[in-house]
Amino acid sequence: MLALIARVKNLLLSPGTEWEVIDREETEPKRLALRYVAPLAAIPALSIVLGLSVVGVQVQGDWHRAPILGVAISAAVFFALSIAGVFVFAAIMDWLAPRFGAPRSYRQAFKVSAYSITAAMVAGLLAIAPALQVFALLAGAYSLYLLFIGTPKVMHPAPASAINYSIAATLSAIVVALVVGLAAMFTVSPSGNPFPQLRNIPFLADIVPGGAQSPAATAPNDPAGSLRPGGGGRPIGGDLRGATPDALVGLARVAAGVERSGQPGHRTIRLEAEYQSGARGLTLQIVYSPAIAQVIGFGGASTSEYDRETPDGYSRRKRVGEALVVEDWNTASQAGSYARLVQDRFYVKATGRGVSPEDLRAAVEVFGQETLAQFAAES
Repeated sequence: MLALIARVKNLLLSPGTEWEVIDREETEPKRLALRYVAPLAAIPALSIVLGLSVVGVQVQGDWHRAPILGVAISAAVFFALSIAGVFVFAAIMDWLAPRFGAPRSYRQAFKVSAYSITAAMVAGLLAIAPALQVFALLAGAYSLYLLFIGTPKVMHPAPASAINYSIAATLSAIVVALVVGLAAMFTVSPSGNPFPQLRNIPFLADIVPGGAQSPAATAPNDPAGSLRPGGGGRPIGGDLRGATPDALVGLARVAAGVERSGQPGHRTIRLEAEYQSGARGLTLQIVYSPAIAQVIGFGGASTSEYDRETPDGYSRRKRVGEALVVEDWNTASQAGSYARLVQDRFYVKATGRGVSPEDLRAAVEVFGQETLAQFAAES
């Protein structure tokens, strides 16, 4: 382990000198793969699991965590394909060698392939905090720099062809990296989304691709489905803010607002109200949108259910009739949320502090069929 750390440090801080040392070493590819490539490839793989399933991603004040099994499978596939990519790229380097006046040597080519990934793999630690992924791109660029200067020092091409060999190697590395990334995504999920639970978190949309989910169909004369027992709701006339009562679970309404976006027939309507009484507070969100399931990252028949208990509280997602219910509660801070998603297009969520889990549930269950019908009419 100390030798690995020293090699990483030297490659990152003094690559020119370290490549000359590497050139003189007699190391078999399999040994190098086990003792250097595999430990480095494990860094981003483990960081992905920690970042998405343990730490989670915060979006608009809420923490989202993906089921650990699905993320672990995705990370394992990435780990295996990363190592395979090193072997493939070494074969490409060896094949290119005589075209630039260098002797063919798979051992030398494998050293270049294995050690050039150092910066990118070490930067995989940043996967613990997805918001820092931009810095991982810089590390990837530095790995290409390591490859560029290491190729002529280890492969020994003709002096006149050294730069051209480095350029060809760099372009080949980019292609291999793209192929490995795509292979990892499509191996885990035919849709190309290795983390389906997170595909619609806003700032992960660029690095975690995914498609829309199919909404669950329900009878047209029951638009709210099982939003709450007995349906219910409050007539709101022409002002959607009227959907929120003046008082809720013993708290007085202090603010309410409505936002509409999109074209008629496909509008998203978002109603938010705040309730307060001393130190106790609650924020209520009511959203009607055909795409709300995509925005919040779950919905449809394939949505997973979970129930996690900790000393500080719990986190649950379960089906109640035709609705999906998500609950989070922290006992220490006396804060949490309760939300219901119906038909993948009507979402009611209460987030509060200083209230009880029962208060949050009661606040959500006030709204039922009549409320949804009037939101749908506005869309």
